[in-house]
Amino acid sequence: MTIWKVIGWYVFAYPLAMSIIWISAGIYFGLRREKKHSEKDFQLLAEDWPSVTILVPCHNEEVNIAATSMALQFLDYPDYRVIFIDDASTDSTANVIRRFVKQNSNFHLLKLFKNQGKANALNIAVSIAVTTSITVVIDADTILLPDALKYLVYPYLKQPRLGAVTGNPISINRKNIIEKLQAAEFSSIIGLIKRSQRVLGRVLTVTGAITAYRTEILKEIGGFSPYTATEDIDITWRIQKNFYEVWFVPQAVGLIQSPATLKEYWKQRKRWALGGWHLLRTHKNIFKSWQWRYLYPIYIDFVLGYMWAFCFVFSTFLWIASYLFFPYSFGLSPIPAWYGAILSFVGVIQMTVAVFLNYSYDRNLWKELFWVPWYFIFFFAFGSLTVVWTAPKGLFGSLVGTGKWRSPKRFKT
Repeated sequence: MTIWKVIGWYVFAYPLAMSIIWISAGIYFGLRREKKHSEKDFQLLAEDWPSVTILVPCHNEEVNIAATSMALQFLDYPDYRVIFIDDASTDSTANVIRRFVKQNSNFHLLKLFKNQGKANALNIAVSIAVTTSITVVIDADTILLPDALKYLVYPYLKQPRLGAVTGNPISINRKNIIEKLQAAEFSSIIGLIKRSQRVLGRVLTVTGAITAYRTEILKEIGGFSPYTATEDIDITWRIQKNFYEVWFVPQAVGLIQSPATLKEYWKQRKRWALGGWHLLRTHKNIFKSWQWRYLYPIYIDFVLGYMWAFCFVFSTFLWIASYLFFPYSFGLSPIPAWYGAILSFVGVIQMTVAVFLNYSYDRNLWKELFWVPWYFIFFFAFGSLTVVWTAPKGLFGSLVGTGKWRSPKRFKT
């Protein structure tokens, strides 16, 4: 068997195997663990809900911060504060927030006059403004549904070793093909992955757009790291390395915006890929201790995924180059053949399962089934390219300043 056949089988078999695992574990999670708590259950806890602080880091968010603020006014929760952290915005973000602060006594604005980056901005708020036992962090474009806060907090009443509870982000902008594909991804890929990882015991990452943390654990582990492009991945690993649990609660729904243009999508995925390299660099020490063995499978799977990206990109480019400049081609053809048909078929099954599991939270998700066969071509290609593109900086670049941010382009909701 030639090297290209080995690589070819790996490129085909890895996503197929992972898809089967995600589908199987996702169904198990849905049938055994995904139980909705009734309003009656919540009413029994009417006097026991702990106070909560919601942190909303903002940097040039004037387009959407009003919609986010409006939703935060109507949360079905007895005792919560909202702290907007304006990280040196150059637009009218702070002015929009001030209008809501005047109208709501539990709303507060923490304005930073020098850009600190998202992680440092959150750490400042946690250290000087958070006095509650639970800290919820949402993105500036996240629309929390009224009952989301109760679903995020409820697990803390049952599990004392719980460090973080991450919610269910649902993409609401679905006009063009990029937006539609991402809507399918958040449910059929990200949602199923989190369900399956909870079944297997550890979670790769919380969702930065909607997560609740136990405040004392945040302080214990040193807060959010500014030395990574994705502070949500890093905080997840540090919580679990300190032997606290991370749960996924799909009933805690937050409506989010996905990148609407190819340019914004490319920037977002580059940041995600770079954060993955930072994860591999900063948490490789898990293999030094047997106590961290439960994190081994997630780390190894991440390595296999990045290896897959390199195999896919380089073998595809070799095929294109040899096809154009040599009498015979070698490498892997990017033109889908029988393997592409199988992956697309499994993708449709995966999306169908996701539609079933998420139907209570997103009743229009089934409309995106049509786009699933194109998902693998589009996302696998772009995802692999970002992994390869960011490899030099991710592996050898300085970690100082990687937490600086620029909000993606927003559109009014």
